Amino acid sequence: MKIKGADITKMKVDAIINAADTYLQHGGGVAAAIVNAGGPRIQEESNRVGFCPIGGACVTGAGTLHARHVIHVPTIDWESGQRADAEDIFAGAKAALKMAQSLGLKSVAFPLLGAGVVGIPEEIAEEQIAKAADLFPDMQITLCVRE
Repeated sequence: MKIKGADITKMKVDAIINAADTYLQHGGGVAAAIVNAGGPRIQEESNRVGFCPIGGACVTGAGTLHARHVIHVPTIDWESGQRADAEDIFAGAKAALKMAQSLGLKSVAFPLLGAGVVGIPEEIAEEQIAKAADLFPDMQITLCVRE
């Protein structure tokens, strides 16, 4: 895994990983930035999916982004108040990479899952994503951090 100071919405990869909420309503943070950059199709497809649990992953198209897919990893459930912990970040990152692999994708870009409103320290998020990345040595994985 390489770490890069970059805007995830501008990454030229097969899939961008999105820090989502469980109902896939992309109203703030990285999720809103991805939808704003990629267009309403991402939210429309997310609405059709409807729900994904914390620690899981689901996929939509990427609209007008350079990527082909957006893989959504929920880190918060607004309805119950549940927030992802370190184990959930690992599980979600692993689920996203497994999904990317099953789709035949070779490159993905991650944000620091859970490091925004969820409140996970950036170093913990990075550690958990790196731990998941180690399980997929043939995939090109970039962690996008704030520039």
